[in-house]
Order: sequence, then structure tokens, then C-alpha cells
Amino acid sequence: MKKKIIALISGAVILIIAAGSIYGKSESGHKEGEPDVVGTFSVNRDENITVVANRGHIEDREAFARELLQMYKDDSFYSTKFSTDRGYATSLDMNIYLWKEDITE
Repeated sequence: MKKKIIALISGAVILIIAAGSIYGKSESGHKEGEPDVVGTFSVNRDENITVVANRGHIEDREAFARELLQMYKDDSFYSTKFSTDRGYATSLDMNIYLWKEDITE
């Protein structure tokens, strides 16, 4: 009897955690002004990432590039977390788009 209650409570906790993580990561459209990674792949230790700027235009490209590099160093992109298990990237290539819809164009 106790095993059934424990199993039931454990199952409910797992479902609540899963629902919370899914709800917390739901995409709510554009986050105006907040850059985010939408794609990434690595070849050896060379990192290639696709970034959406989530803004209509980029006024100061150099400052924006520095911001993206800092976000990469801090691993502070919303949708992607980078692993350093194999060491740090030896090179970084970024493809930057203003909006996610621009990727297909």
C-alpha cells in the first residue's frame, strides 16, 4: 500500500516538473531586442551558430558583435547552452539574422 502511494506521489511530481519545464520554455514569439541562438553545430572544436537579433535593424554592428561574443562567453543565450566538456571552441562563426523568419528567405 505504501509503495503505491509513494509511486503515485513520485509520478505526480515528475509530471509537474515536466509540465513546468515545457511551459517555461514555450516560445512566445519575438523577444524584442534580445538576441538568441536558433541553430548550432560543431566541427572538431570550431563552433558555428545561427543567431537572430530580434530587432528591426542593428545600428552599431561592432557593439552588437561584442554583445554576442560576451553572451557566448557567459553562455547566456535563452534557448541554447554550450558545453565545454571537450574544451573551448578554437573558432566561432556566427550567421546573424534580424528575425527568425529571415532565415528562410
